[in-house]
Amino acid sequence: MNFDPRRSPCCTVEDFAVDIFGTPKSTWNISATKVFARDFVAHYPNSEYNAVKRAFSTHLRSLRCTYKQAGLDEAALKARQKEDRRKERKRSLYHRRLDIACAVSDLQPHVSMLTRIGPDGMSSDETANENDVPQYRILGRNWRSLEVTSWLRVFDAIYRHNRYGPAGTGSRGNNA
Repeated sequence: MNFDPRRSPCCTVEDFAVDIFGTPKSTWNISATKVFARDFVAHYPNSEYNAVKRAFSTHLRSLRCTYKQAGLDEAALKARQKEDRRKERKRSLYHRRLDIACAVSDLQPHVSMLTRIGPDGMSSDETANENDVPQYRILGRNWRSLEVTSWLRVFDAIYRHNRYGPAGTGSRGNNA
């Protein structure tokens, strides 16, 4: 899908096409996004051009994801979803640790180090179902020292203390 964006758009409203294999930021898809946004604003004048472009770009990312998953067999799709859930738990763990570091003044000097470690530096886990109840086993990072692991667990302990209190009971309204 080669074209020169300086000469003309990649397509028109009549022959509108996106590059489902390309990223939303590919030259073709940027041009297609502009074609879509111009036509949309022409039909809905109260719409804001840049907001329509952002919304369409987000929609295009979703379409690409759906298209990629449609080509997977059921086993591959389940494996991918399992990996996506594991990555999300790592991101959540990272943000929980970062939030507690920002909130507790004694931990604020550690924010930059946590940021450098990032979500990929967090421990991963493995899921096993026992009696239809998921059990998670922590998988340590081979490259990460035990001292860093102990250091990260301090953030977890302070989070639990702030979340559940010294008695280990949930906060009001959340007794899960």
